[in-house]
Amino acid sequence: MDDKIVTIAEFQNDLEAQMAKSTLQSEGINAIIVGESIKDLLPADGMLNVQLQVFARDAEQARTILHSQKNQGSRQED
Repeated sequence: MDDKIVTIAEFQNDLEAQMAKSTLQSEGINAIIVGESIKDLLPADGMLNVQLQVFARDAEQARTILHSQKNQGSRQED
């Protein structure tokens, strides 16, 4: 079903999740972040990740975009 929302990535902090969301939105993919507000209320034990979610119909393209961005970032660091 195309209206189903799926998690495509998890991040340790809100900033990384926001950057990924912005990247997807710039490519025309709607994305939401889940867990950022509740994370502030819980102890910092590293167990709760911030999730980036998209519609199932966009999941494969979104993963490809994020993977491509990650590879570009690691090449720039070399």
